[in-house]
Amino acid sequence: MVSDKKIALLGLDNAGKTSILTAMRKKFDVPAHVKGLKPTLKVERSSFQFLDHIIYQNDFGGQRKYVDEYLAHKVRYLSGIDLLYFVIDIQDSLRFEEAYKFLEEVLAFFKEMKYSIPIMILYHKFDPKLKEDPTIVNNRLRLQDMLKPLQENFEIHYYETSIFAVKSIIHAISKGIYFLYDHTVAIQKFVDDMVKKMDNVMALLIFEQNGIELGSYFLDHITLQIKKKILILYEMAQYRIIDENLNTFEFSDRLDPFTKISGTIQSFEIEGLRFFILLILEEHDEQTIIDQFNYFENNHAEFNEILKAILLDDYPVDQALNPN
Repeated sequence: MVSDKKIALLGLDNAGKTSILTAMRKKFDVPAHVKGLKPTLKVERSSFQFLDHIIYQNDFGGQRKYVDEYLAHKVRYLSGIDLLYFVIDIQDSLRFEEAYKFLEEVLAFFKEMKYSIPIMILYHKFDPKLKEDPTIVNNRLRLQDMLKPLQENFEIHYYETSIFAVKSIIHAISKGIYFLYDHTVAIQKFVDDMVKKMDNVMALLIFEQNGIELGSYFLDHITLQIKKKILILYEMAQYRIIDENLNTFEFSDRLDPFTKISGTIQSFEIEGLRFFILLILEEHDEQTIIDQFNYFENNHAEFNEILKAILLDDYPVDQALNPN
């Protein structure tokens, strides 16, 4: 049974909401795609299918005249929201108070309407080069203190995002979707079990056709830069699969001067939806890579069946998954 959901992206103008949506759609070479983006005018509405659900997406323009209109007509604009992403420019401390007041009014309406929904706060423009910047660190602490009173009535989650670390955006958006549906628990369990039964796995990632991450594994302690490189490799391999109408594509590359990897991406369709599974192995000897790729290929059919069961609402979320 299809369960429709409505998600909203709110925040002040220039906070980066549209660039976040662009990152989800493009993922590869995002900075080039966001150059010259124009401000969102009022509310831009779109929809997409996620597994067996339709998600309606509302991108609210953040210019002052629009914010005033949303708050003056809350029932018209804010009713029926199931998930809220509120975007704050972590670099623009002069507008923290303005952003807080906007969010406070929105949540007051949700409380009045008895909406108990997940609230995702995105500290955006938290670029990798600024991670240790004293000003940015202080901005984050200041925001945490400001937002703390709002946690009394809502389930609030915080994420640091940047178009220069697309993985951070995919992770934050995907986590929000996770809170709407329990099905993804089964997929992540499959990923975890698969990794336990394999050797030399650096990454195992599963995406649906809209770029939402359904399950993921990264080897402990790998750097953000390597994660970014893996995501780029995924995009390049995905392009090859789509352009050449392939089901599987294998490749080799280096993540840094000392780390050589072999990867494979598999694509398949279920109920009219397309899915992509990326496996990255650290190379040691050729036979090990061959054995692991064969093992991965042999379990492809089982994962296909798991997804089918999820799409048909016929799969127990807490069931143990034990690929052979």
